[in-house]
Amino acid sequence: MTIEERLERLESIEAIRKLQAKYQRCLDTRDFDGLAECFADDVESAYGNGSMSYRGKDEVISFLCSVMGLNMPSTHLIHGGEIDITDPSHAKATWYLEDYLLHQKYKMKLHGAAIYYVDYRKEDGRWLITSIGYKRCYEYFETRGLVNLITLGKKTFLDEVKTKKEEDLGKYGRYFRNLILKKKKR
Repeated sequence: MTIEERLERLESIEAIRKLQAKYQRCLDTRDFDGLAECFADDVESAYGNGSMSYRGKDEVISFLCSVMGLNMPSTHLIHGGEIDITDPSHAKATWYLEDYLLHQKYKMKLHGAAIYYVDYRKEDGRWLITSIGYKRCYEYFETRGLVNLITLGKKTFLDEVKTKKEEDLGKYGRYFRNLILKKKKR
């Protein structure tokens, strides 16, 4: 390869790293317009080991909007980035993902790891994601209870336990509220 071709290759790798970082940032900040800028119009997704597959930018963004609401804070951290430029306008990458999601509705948190497989295409001088999906290495769900008091914004689990209706608390919430009420009576 010439020095110019090598330089173009390195610039493409850096542009793809930035694009993937933008995807992760926009996903966690719920910037769905910014997220849409990461995708080619004909993007295909295969999330959840392929169980949630969608075609086209609108379908993929619609799906992500439906599962990544503001009531579920998340962190998606990518590591590594084995990027292969297959030709001047196509690339493939494998990324290691570590994610944390707080399910407020179900009073649980998820910690997981997965391997992202992503294809890219250069259109009008910009790299875009054309295919994205992951295969899970593991998922660990933990119900919030006595040990896991997590602050979500300005409201803590303790605040929620004190104000929720009995039927909305769940097993651990009822147990914890009973402990609080017993301490107050003493």
